[in-house]
Amino acid sequence: MLTTKDPAKLIGTLTQYPPKGDLYQLQSPVDLIDLENPDIVVATIQKLPVKIGGL
Repeated sequence: MLTTKDPAKLIGTLTQYPPKGDLYQLQSPVDLIDLENPDIVVATIQKLPVKIGGL
């Protein structure tokens, strides 16, 4: 099981509320670690585009 070393943060521009189709991106890459061996980064998420739908 992998977990994030630090929380992922999304950035983007909110063009309307509720959001419809606004695109958000990771502020910085997210390192993933194994819970049993937390000192070693197993993988890194470089990109994770997220499109926000409405409520």
